[in-house]
Amino acid sequence: MALKVMLISAADHVSGPAKGIFQLIEHTDRSEIELELFTFEYNDIHDTLFRRAARDRNIPVHLLFQRNRSYVSLVRQVLSLVREEGFDIVQTHGFKPTFLGFFARVFTTVKWVCFMHGTTRENLKVTLYNLVDNILQRWAHRTVLVSNAQRKKIWGGKDRGRVVVLHNAVDVLEPLATSKDAPPLRDSIGVPRDATVLVTMGRFSPEKGMDVLVKAMGYLPEQVGDVHLIIVGDGQERQNVEAQARAAGLDEQVHFTGFSETPGDYLAEADMFVLPSRSEGIPNAVLEAMAMGIPVVSTAVGGVPEIIEDGVNGCLVSADDPQGLARGIAKVLMDPALSQRFRNEGIKRVKDAFSIEVRVSGLKRVYEGIL
Repeated sequence: MALKVMLISAADHVSGPAKGIFQLIEHTDRSEIELELFTFEYNDIHDTLFRRAARDRNIPVHLLFQRNRSYVSLVRQVLSLVREEGFDIVQTHGFKPTFLGFFARVFTTVKWVCFMHGTTRENLKVTLYNLVDNILQRWAHRTVLVSNAQRKKIWGGKDRGRVVVLHNAVDVLEPLATSKDAPPLRDSIGVPRDATVLVTMGRFSPEKGMDVLVKAMGYLPEQVGDVHLIIVGDGQERQNVEAQARAAGLDEQVHFTGFSETPGDYLAEADMFVLPSRSEGIPNAVLEAMAMGIPVVSTAVGGVPEIIEDGVNGCLVSADDPQGLARGIAKVLMDPALSQRFRNEGIKRVKDAFSIEVRVSGLKRVYEGIL
């Protein structure tokens, strides 16, 4: 009989954690492990990008109804489902699912696996949620981190029996969604055909360091030629960063695309991928760029050094240092041999250590360890 897992996610869009959830469901052998995906429906929200993406992948989504944003009804629903459906494991992704996993752990015999994907500092409310999340995960049978660097931030993180690491993964053959008949993007967004293109992707939130990358554009030396930056993503800091680019006179060099359901179209145009983050777990965007054979310059934060060996398969620089970031970008752009080595070694690194098969095998070992 297959192991039954109730997987609860609070995702409403398709970010790194959501991609990881879809990977696990699509690549796990259902004859051995049956992963059933649950998410939330509110009074005022009846569909999300996450749910639509799941449907596109033919992944059934079960709904937990949260009326008037009350947690009481959610707890009752989860406890009832665990008992009636005979789930062996509850696996949670996000603060609200962690809350529900905790109550399932306390009031039933189900095993609880709590995924911790990293923290953000968008506002006081999110910071408080992260704190409560960190406290509650201490009761999980297993806490799963995406990088070893997270151990320092997680209470009880040194306990290698209960707290385990499963790195993010990427589909090496199809790292990112790409349009079937994509028009020439350089023409549509105003990038000259002979210009060098830097691409970055992510949320516009303080920890992502988009402001640092825009500042770095102003420090690039003349020797690198005509360099344009494409920023793919959206978020609360976008207007501030756009204003920063205008104030620096970079309107024609920095291009803001907003959210894209086919970000692979932009990476296909990239001569380099740049990650300017102040903090990270294991950034999917870096893995995706490396899988596509794009050289990467990144800040050495969080789990990034677990992916990139400086000078071997990418370039690492200090965080919050625009001039240092500019020097790293220029170094790679001005050395074609180094750039090509990063392309080759990046693909090899992802294939060897960050494939979906490696991650699914790791999750199976987590389940076996608690049963």
